This record gives sequence, structure tokens and C-alpha cells, in this order.
Amino acid sequence: MRSRHFAGSSLVALLVAAAPIMAQGVSTQLGGRVLDNQGAGVAGATVVIRNTETGLTRTLQTSAEGRYLATLLPVGPYTVTVTKAGFQTASNVKVNLNLGDAAPLTIKLAPETGAVVEVIAASAQVDTERASAAAIISPDNLTNLPVFNRNFTNLATLAPQVVVDSSRGNLAIAGQRGVNTSINIDGGDNNEPFFGGATGAAEGKTPFTISIEAIREYQVITDGASAEFGRMGGGYVNAITKNGTNDLSGSLFYYQRPRGWVEAGPTLRQPNGTTTTNPVGDFQQEQFGFSVGGPILKDKLFYFVAYDAQRRKDPVHQVWGGSRPVALDPATYPNDAVLLAKAGDYSAKADSDVYFLRFDWNPTVDHSIQFRINHSKFNGVTGASTMAASENLASDDVTTDAYVLQWNWVISGNWMNEFRVSHTKDDMPRSTYSHLPEVSISNVGYYGAYPFDRTYNTKRTQIQENISYVTPTFQVKAGVDYNDINVSEFFAGNWQGVYQFNSLADFRNGLWSYYRQNFGLNSPVQQAGLFDTSYKQMAAFIQAEWRLTDTFKLGAGIRWDRQENPNYPILNMGDPLANPMPITAKIPSDSQFSPRVSFTWTPAFDQGKTVIRGSVGRYVSTTPAVFFYQAYAANGVRTGSKDFQPGDAATYGIPIGASFNAANPYWISSLPAGVTFTGFNIWTFNPDFKNPYTDRVNIGAERPFFNDLVLGLSATYARGKQLERTADLNLGTPTPNAYGRLMYPSTLTTTTVGGRTTISWTPIRPNANYGTMGMYFSDATSLYHAYTASLKYHKDGSAFDAQLYYTYAINKDSDSNERNYSGISIQDAGLLGNQWGYADTDRRQVLTGYFSFLDKQVTGILASISVRYQTGTPYTLTYGADVNGDGNTSNDRYFQNGVDTGRNTQRAGSTLTFDLGLRRDIEFTKRIKLTLSADVFNLFNRQDTYLSNRTPSVPNTTTSNVSTVDAQQLALNPQQNWIGSARQIQLGARFAF
Repeated sequence: MRSRHFAGSSLVALLVAAAPIMAQGVSTQLGGRVLDNQGAGVAGATVVIRNTETGLTRTLQTSAEGRYLATLLPVGPYTVTVTKAGFQTASNVKVNLNLGDAAPLTIKLAPETGAVVEVIAASAQVDTERASAAAIISPDNLTNLPVFNRNFTNLATLAPQVVVDSSRGNLAIAGQRGVNTSINIDGGDNNEPFFGGATGAAEGKTPFTISIEAIREYQVITDGASAEFGRMGGGYVNAITKNGTNDLSGSLFYYQRPRGWVEAGPTLRQPNGTTTTNPVGDFQQEQFGFSVGGPILKDKLFYFVAYDAQRRKDPVHQVWGGSRPVALDPATYPNDAVLLAKAGDYSAKADSDVYFLRFDWNPTVDHSIQFRINHSKFNGVTGASTMAASENLASDDVTTDAYVLQWNWVISGNWMNEFRVSHTKDDMPRSTYSHLPEVSISNVGYYGAYPFDRTYNTKRTQIQENISYVTPTFQVKAGVDYNDINVSEFFAGNWQGVYQFNSLADFRNGLWSYYRQNFGLNSPVQQAGLFDTSYKQMAAFIQAEWRLTDTFKLGAGIRWDRQENPNYPILNMGDPLANPMPITAKIPSDSQFSPRVSFTWTPAFDQGKTVIRGSVGRYVSTTPAVFFYQAYAANGVRTGSKDFQPGDAATYGIPIGASFNAANPYWISSLPAGVTFTGFNIWTFNPDFKNPYTDRVNIGAERPFFNDLVLGLSATYARGKQLERTADLNLGTPTPNAYGRLMYPSTLTTTTVGGRTTISWTPIRPNANYGTMGMYFSDATSLYHAYTASLKYHKDGSAFDAQLYYTYAINKDSDSNERNYSGISIQDAGLLGNQWGYADTDRRQVLTGYFSFLDKQVTGILASISVRYQTGTPYTLTYGADVNGDGNTSNDRYFQNGVDTGRNTQRAGSTLTFDLGLRRDIEFTKRIKLTLSADVFNLFNRQDTYLSNRTPSVPNTTTSNVSTVDAQQLALNPQQNWIGSARQIQLGARFAF
């Protein structure tokens, strides 16, 4: 916060910043007291609050204690005028309200003597009423700090307890899964109902779905959220967009990353002394657009328009073997010639166009109406990687449209009403470049069709109604939130087939370990796997705040959330041996209550300088619809996924060995006549399935030192329960081997083709009619505790500005499943308690923040540094084969001489990046300027290469079977890894008026 000096009538105004829980939405509030020279309240004083951008005006009368409070105020600059007979008029007191602020203003009125003195408004450095743990991303931050890809949420990672989950690229807040984070824009839900994450983000592929030019500011809330906000277990991002004003204003911008200033990828050194790099190639990125806003009718009707575009190409240096290239010999091995023919560098494009339009209408002083439209169109690819051939890509076309209408009504001096309706639709069709089955070779690469194409559409209609009763010492707000969601999807993964080879040697001999294909059982797979359904999300809340004393404020609320899931029948696995499995169950719907209590205390002994805030509450998340789809389609009736083993090759006519055609792999076009398939993988929900929730406790304190330096400490404890996870019901009873590994009943199958013998272990399924009988459970748990120290320095007129957060956290869980709907990531899922370990989102130490300095004397350059440091992410050391006989080749943990290495006990390397921003303004007039910029992302080009233990493979001999592998001392080859991107420099120009 800052100090301000203004000219006016005789008074001394004390501006005390605060952000009560009631002001966490898209608007804010302004309140305080009017006092006489003796400190007594002045009753009946007239307080006029006027927005200097739009002319919006509120007129209030003070209470008997001299208190006043205005709510539902849009963010922005205001002037305050106070009049009372017998006292001098306080006029032209200026205050800027940010998102979440209440900025209580206590004004001392002098007797009417005719003297004129300087008006001083001094703001406190700490927020004395806000109970929530919140970080504000201000308009200055959005303009002056380097923002990678100009995605406004990129700056959220400068807030404490915010990381990017390694699974899907979502923001993970306060130790929870990224899929359980909520993003709100202008009060509307901006979350993807099918996959989770932000609407239109396409798992992080789209650079942005709303222009940063259209974002005014936003909050990152980690703890203590009002009961008004829900559908998030960790925290939420609360953003508001820009509006037009009485002054015509806008911008025209262009940013480019010159190819010559983009560093090559890391140099990875191989054990044989050779090195590989990822060259820059034909890298290209440019972003451009404009914004403009102004009045249609002064003080009444305004518009704001923005357009933002990206054109980008990322070079991919395709190498068979990736960081450990393999030597190919087509003269000796004909299949090697196929790999050579399909090899080659290529570019992955990522083009985006975003349009934004907003109208604001203030028909009377008591009514304000906002309507906005946002359209986003992205054209790119998925599947690009060093080890993937260009034909293994698929096009990703993402179109998102959002419409929001909001009406605020000041019913009377005490009653306020908010009504909001929004409609969002998201289309994400995906088409594969190839139509041949995918060929996957372990540690070598991929070619053929990307296995996950789709036809996809979602629609969300949201209706919100809130009503508030407000007095200067007591406020209560209640509301309802109704969401109708429609999902239409074809997503039958692997329907074009996938061949898996365990090694290059096996590929050369045509010896696949399994062939997987998804079939339509009674109709073509595209028709059988088409999913079109609707479901509901509903909520109601009530939140109250009491100013019990001048130093203590209490907040309490309760929220009810209900997810009314689709009503179509799903598999009933109550009898796991049934055949056929009856389709008589339903996806359970879920209703939960979330009580929340919070407080703020400014101890009188410290003259109100220190603020202590705390909160206790429950936060309920949602379940993404992708799980609904799997239970609908993969039920053994509509579609079924079948893993063919080498022993099945002759039965089903799948070429193997020398007959395998690497250039044109065989695909089963339809179910063979007269053949009954068994062993399909099927999925359903546990009848007791519920949405996850998190119980959170937070306590923190802040205090200013030396007037403008604010230091803070906080602690958070969070316990997650009812977390989603997957398990296979169709496994026999495991027994420990001599080394403690649980072994599942299985049979050894040997296949000899071309003189080469391969072995595979096939689980003995209790229900031989099915393969994996997958079930979604909600019994995983998590435990998170974090301790954060903060430093903030903000002072009006100062050339220096800074904000730093250091967090030490420990995050553990029994399963970190982010959104895996068809796989089982933990070993021995039937014994969940044995899987407790560090969560995928565990980051032990995190340091984030920024510094900025404006050189006013010499260069006029504003320089800023953003820093992001975090210790390494955990991972599990696993074999590349099914060791325990459960039919899963991806989750068997490595045993070293009979000792389980454990889940997530290994650590990737830490990451440290500094982003440098340089800005130089060329002013033509007070309001017209050209800003030249240079942003250096990853300033020191730290590409974070580190050595990890390469996943060991089980030797393909009859001695390395499931009963003896744990006795072996297998050598682990160190593998050099790369995290993050190389240094890139971006030049830009922004003309603002």
C-alpha cells in the first residue's frame, strides 16, 4: 500500500487498507468512520464516493457511531467527499481500490473555521481485515513484469504455494492436485468440466484463452476463502477484466523472439562421450494485437475491445533414442530402414487468435450492467517430442467462446443484489496425421498414429444470484449457483491400434510384447464410443462478518455443493465374477457441506501495525467428466480395449516375427466373424464414490517495518480426503515373495518366433471373461503443511519495488492421480495404505517473487527481475516390465536386494530461473506513450540438466522371472535429463494512449 498527499479542505484523513471476506468477488467496498477532533463519531454526515473513470457515484449517511460502508464498487480510482453542517467539507480525497480491497477510510473533520490545510491520506502497509491468504497481481505487475507467452496466469507462480503440476500443467495451489484448482474470470466459472484445468487450455498447449490486455488484475487465494467460492480443494485464481471509461484509451502492441537470440536446447553428454543438442532450427514466435476502450454515453455506457494473436513454430530435433541415440543398421536389419525413413526434424505450430468485447452500462446510480464476450481460436499439434516421428502427431484445434452478463443492483442503503449468467462452450477436435497403428519401441520412440484422437464439445451455462445485507459493523451475504453442463465426446483411445516393443532388438525381429486395440463391440467404434450427456453442479452459501471490536473481526459461513452426475447405467461389479457384468449401477451423485470460520486481529498494543489472520474451513472439489466417459464407453458392451499377447497372434491373425510389416503394421478392421473376444478392460465407479474435499487451517501475521517494508509469516495445514484413484478388481490374492514383493497369481507364456524366445507373465484373472476390471475409488488421502515467509516493499514515488515469498512444505499422499482415467499408477492399489509417499506436487522449498527498479536519473529504464526456484519433483523408480504379474508394465517399483525403493523416493533436479524485463517509456503527452521492451526468459540459460537413475529393464530371459528378479543387483544406468526451456529473448513495442 502507499502514502498519498492531496489538496483539500481542512482535515487529516487516515486511510487504513483492508480486504474483508465480503469483498473477494469481482467488486470491492469502501468504508470507515467520520470523526470529530475529539475522536467521537459524526452522525448524519454525507459521504459521496465517485469513480473518476466512469462517474459511478454512491451517496451514504454515517451511522450514530459515524460509520459508513459502500459495497459492490468496481475496482478503480475514486474520490471521496464528506460534508456535515458545522464542519469543513472534506473533498477530493483520492483512493484507488484494488480487487479484494475495502480500504476503510477514517476521516477527522475540523470545525468550520474557513482555514484551508493540506489533506494527507496515509494508507497502512498491511491489510487489517482480510482473513484470506491472498496475493494480488496488480495492473503494474501485468504490464511491467516479463510474462512468458503473455499468459496472465503465468504470474500466479510468483505467489506463494503455487506450482505447476508435472502431470497436466495445471496450477496446483497449496499442496492440492492441479485439477482441484479453480479459475474465475469476472465471477464466472472458467474451468474445463471434462478434463479439469482452465477452459480451453488444452492441457497447457494454448498460450492464452483471454488476452492479458483484457485482464485488469487478479488475486491468487490459497487459504481462507469465503463460502461464496467453491469447487476447489486448494485455492483459486480470481480475475477481473478491463472496462471502458470516460476517456478514450487503448494500446497497440507487437512482440517477437528473434531466432538468433533463442538458445539451442541442452547439450546432453552420453556415456560413450558423444553429445546431442536440440537446435533452434526454424523457431518463430510473434505476438501482436490491440485494445481500445471509451465512452458511448459519458458516465452511462462504455465499451472495451481487445485482440491478441500468436504465431509460433517450435523446432523438434527428432532422434531415435532421444537423449541416448540408437545406432541403426538398415543393411543388417530391414526394420531399421523403416525408422530411418520416418525420421527427420519438423516444426510444431501453435497459432492463436483471441477476441474480447465488453460493454458496461450504468442506467441509474443504483444499477450497473456488464456484458462481455471472449472468443479464442487455437491451431496447433499434440504429440511432438524428440522421440516421436512427425507422422505421430495429431492436430489440436481448440475453439472457446464465453459470454457473461452481470447485473448489480443497490436496492437500498443496506441491501445489495448481484445476478450473473454466463455461457461457455469449448470445442477440441483432434485428428491424427497417420492412420496406421502406432508402433512404440521402449527407449527408442514412436511412429504411426497418435493413439488419442477425439471429437469433443462441452457447454456450461451458469446462473448465480447473490444478495447482501450491509451495515458498517455487520454484513451477511447469501447466494445460489447453478451450472448445467453438457459434454459430447468421442475419445476411444487406441482404436487405431498400438504395437508395443520392449527393445530395439525385439522391433528388429518383429517381436511385439502386446498389441492393443479398442473396438466397437456392436457398432463401429466411433459410433459406439460417442458420449453425449449432461450433468449439474449446484451450490448455495451464506457468509457473515462481524466487527466485534475495533481490533477484532470474525467471519463465518457455510456452503453446500452438489454434483448431480449423469443418470445412464454403468457396470455393477458387486459380483466381481459375474458374466456378463450387469449394467445396473449409476454414477453416484454427491452433496457436501463446507463450514468455514475466519478472523483478523490487530492487537492494540502494537497500535494496529500488526495484523494476525487465521481461518479454518472445508473446501470441496469436483470430479471431471472424463471419468464419466470411461465408465460409459469402456463397459464391455459399447467398446472394449483388448491387449493381445504374442500367444494370441496365430488365433487372431496378427503378424509377429518375420511376418510383422514394420512399414504397414496390421490393423484389425472389425471383430472377426465367429470369434468371441474375452479379456476386455472395463471400468466403473465404486458405489460409495464421493467428490474430494480438503480441510484447511491457516494462521499468519504481517507487520510493517521502517514504514514501507512489510514482513510476514504464515503456516498452513491441509488434509485431503476422498481423493480419486483407480484400482483393478480382477486380480488374484497376492502373496509376498522371499523379498517382500507382493506377487499376483500369473502364468508364464513363452513364444518362439524366428528362433527367438520371449516370455510374458499373464495375470490369472478371477473373472476370465475380462481383463482389467477398473474401478474409480474416492479413498485416497493427502497431508500438506507449509510455512511461508514473505517480504514486500511498496512505496509511492519510490524507484524500487519488491515482493518475495519463501515456502518450506511437505506434501504426501497415497495416490497422486491427477486425471488418469484408464490406468493405475500405484503399485498394489488394493493395499492403499502401503503406497503412502511424497505427492507428485511436493516441492520442498520454493522461492518466488520479483524486484523492480526505475532509473529516473539517467536511462529512464524500468528493470525487473522475476525469480522462481523450487527443489526437484519426486518420482518413482520402476521397471519397464510387469514384475509382479498384475498385467501392468508401468508401476512395478524397483527392489534392490529385496528392499523396496518406495514410491516417489527419487528426486529430479531443482529448477532456478530468472526472467529479466526492461522497459523504456517514450512519452509524447501525459497519456500517450510508446514503451519499448526487452524480456529475457531464463536469463542465465540454466537448462537444469541432472543425472537420474534410468528406469531398469528386466532381462528377457527365463531366469529373470517374477520369482527371482528381486534377488538381482541390476546396474542402473545414469540418464541425463533436461527441465525447462533454454534462454529466449523477446523484443516488443507497446503504444498506449
